[in-house]
Amino acid sequence: MDGKQRKTLKFKGENLFIEVSQYRSNGRIAILSYTEEEPYSDITINLPGMCLDEDEGAINSLAKSCGLEKALIKNGIIKEVYGTARYNMGTYDIVAFDIEELRKYDPEGIKKLEESLEQDEEEME
Repeated sequence: MDGKQRKTLKFKGENLFIEVSQYRSNGRIAILSYTEEEPYSDITINLPGMCLDEDEGAINSLAKSCGLEKALIKNGIIKEVYGTARYNMGTYDIVAFDIEELRKYDPEGIKKLEESLEQDEEEME
């Protein structure tokens, strides 16, 4: 992972790298966090069948319970928490992400996400 051009999120004494990608099953935004040495937490969880916009996602319950969701709100990565969704045995916050803020943490990941979304739009035309 190339950290030279990337902003890190300071959280509980760690400098976290944020990685933006997509879930293969439906192309939704997938966000993970890493330390320099290892994975830290999945930030999002994929909830198939839910109607979400391109900049929206569901927060992994572990990311919420450890305080990472609050840190993402404080740092402007999460713009708004819309509410919660029950799915299987869990309850998850549904949020809107600030794509421009995420770009500071993972410019390449956001570029790939946008290219993929543009390609999907072209295929639909």
